Amino acid sequence: MRMDATKIGLACLWLAMACDHAKPPQAPPTRNEAQILDEDANADPTPAPVAAATPSAAPRPEEPRTIDVGPALVDVVPYFEELLPERPQAPADYGMLALSLPPPAGEELVVHAVAGYEVVAVYAEPDIESPKLGYVRLGTRMMVSEKQGTDGCPKGWYGLPAGGYACASKGLLVDAKNPPYFPKPPPPARLEEPLPYRYAYVRKWNSPMWWKVPSAAEQTQAQAERAAREAVREGKPLPGETKPATTAAPTTAADAKPTIAAPSVAVAKDEPATAALPAPAAQAKPPSETAPVVATADPVPEPPRLPLNPDNPWLEKGFFISLGQKVTEGDQSWWHTARGAYVEAEAAYEYDAKDFAGVELGEEVTFPFGWAMVEEAKVYELGEDGGLKAVSTLPRRTFVNLSEELELGGKTYMTTPGGQLLRKKDLRLAEAQPMPEGIEPWERWIDVSLAKQMLVAYEGDRPVYVTLVSTGRKGTKDEPFDTPPGRYRIRSKHVSTTMDGNSASDGNYSIQDVPWAMFFEGSYALHGAFWHDGFGRVRSHGCVNLGPSDARWIFMWSTPFLPEGWHGVHAHEGSPGTTVIVRE
Repeated sequence: MRMDATKIGLACLWLAMACDHAKPPQAPPTRNEAQILDEDANADPTPAPVAAATPSAAPRPEEPRTIDVGPALVDVVPYFEELLPERPQAPADYGMLALSLPPPAGEELVVHAVAGYEVVAVYAEPDIESPKLGYVRLGTRMMVSEKQGTDGCPKGWYGLPAGGYACASKGLLVDAKNPPYFPKPPPPARLEEPLPYRYAYVRKWNSPMWWKVPSAAEQTQAQAERAAREAVREGKPLPGETKPATTAAPTTAADAKPTIAAPSVAVAKDEPATAALPAPAAQAKPPSETAPVVATADPVPEPPRLPLNPDNPWLEKGFFISLGQKVTEGDQSWWHTARGAYVEAEAAYEYDAKDFAGVELGEEVTFPFGWAMVEEAKVYELGEDGGLKAVSTLPRRTFVNLSEELELGGKTYMTTPGGQLLRKKDLRLAEAQPMPEGIEPWERWIDVSLAKQMLVAYEGDRPVYVTLVSTGRKGTKDEPFDTPPGRYRIRSKHVSTTMDGNSASDGNYSIQDVPWAMFFEGSYALHGAFWHDGFGRVRSHGCVNLGPSDARWIFMWSTPFLPEGWHGVHAHEGSPGTTVIVRE
């Protein structure tokens, strides 16, 4: 039954009191609600312990959606719930980032700063050997403290508003008087929306990606380079030759890289991670368009050095890029990406991102519940003659709140709180799981069922969110894609992180700014997937794919919380990540 005997008794007591005193019930209370991409992103993200300090504020989940829970017998539960024992409450600083040094006070934030590299690491202390706590993204502006020493950082350390320290020798641009100049900054992440950025699908093979809008001469040279690469891809003769190309196109000056140090990136197990696209610091100057030449009777100019993005300058068809704004210069338009690069607009079209959203569960919703998983699940009502009559249908992947199981005519049905029935075989039901050993009664944890392709988020023993996921599909012995069962903790969280890689079955792939990534074991992560709508069945390369709306909810709800203004945060002993259980 939906309510145990104690609750039923209390409900009756409450109803009796309501009749005696003729007092209307009070309205039930409402409830309110991204691996650092740097040198050692693949290293163990658990640094030495740091002492707790006053934490900074963290984003909270958006206002929950409500669902219909059925008849009055269920609806009255919140009215007498105050008579039940109170649930254990989490400490006030639960999920907040523990700091070894307190953040600077408001009056100490007197220096203008902007993140001039794609990733600017945040350290626990003004010391290059101290743990990295997270990072801020290219273009993020903030006020910081005055210089706090130069240990391992010749240009000086500066305290950030949310705590931690950034190094001016490693991408933080500072100015005591005016905001540092920063041309064409990429857009900030949209933290309140299911997707932090817009995305485009690359439609042309070997499309060059630049770190500035190219000149006419650079474009001409890039066209020649692209033609050679296309000949190799298609097995055709190189331009000016008669035999088919069988090896990679020759490397030319077009492959020259800007001398901007770039942090490396961990490759996610799933739809993967390209090395981050490092953006030049604001003061950086592009390479000269022509190299010096020695005077001769007939000087021959060398080809331009192309300022292509150094890590992945030639995009393949099927790659995704994250978008800032469209820039028009002359008669050409360019996508300015969210990572500060430029791609010709006609080489990629804006993608209609996909989404899926699960359900936030109120206090009144308990097991059983689940999803209709056939194309049209029939809904029945019991007639006065005892027969069943189909009255409607539910589309596939409709959430259903249920009551009890019963047998009718040799078939098993599940009843809804409103008294309707659905065939059990048409449903996929969530299974209540015991709290993992060692979990505090108020602690948040996540259960992922590989068999059911379902995720349930818990606070203590109470389910608070349920959705469908896509975990790793079956691969091969040499290239397994299985999501590994086990008990883990979230190790790092990222508003977005670029994933790429190569697989024998899928070829090369690259997706900039995969949203709401939460790494829990090596390169395995929970993250949003906007490029498919297959939730409820296996699909991924090993990660746990969620709809962007679901991934954002879990990201904002799980620990450690993301400090304001940061793009990614690491868990550590003082700020542990949410427990993740992956089971068969």
